[in-house]
Amino acid sequence: MAAKDQLGRHGEQLAADYLDALGLRILDRNWRCPEGEIDIVARDGHALVVVEVKTRSGRSHGTAFEAVTRDKLLRLRSLAGRWLAARPESFDTIRVDVIALERFAGDFAIRHERGVI
Repeated sequence: MAAKDQLGRHGEQLAADYLDALGLRILDRNWRCPEGEIDIVARDGHALVVVEVKTRSGRSHGTAFEAVTRDKLLRLRSLAGRWLAARPESFDTIRVDVIALERFAGDFAIRHERGVI
């Protein structure tokens, strides 16, 4: 596996562990359909939360958070509807979060932005 893929998988695991520690219940990971992928699907009380995870080992190409475009966020909102259509569960609201992880000197800094769109 390429180093970039390993970094991404590690970041997604750190993000899932972080969300779990906050009390969110992870419902799905790396859910795919023809229109795209959701990294993490979680429940936060009565809210469905779709999470985009970006992991970077440096800032030579900008911050991890900056790598998440508005188009990507809008697509995630649409994908949340697709995910819901295949499930019997219901939620009061849908939220799109971004978790950006950046590695500095071997440690990861986590930035979690809730309800970005």
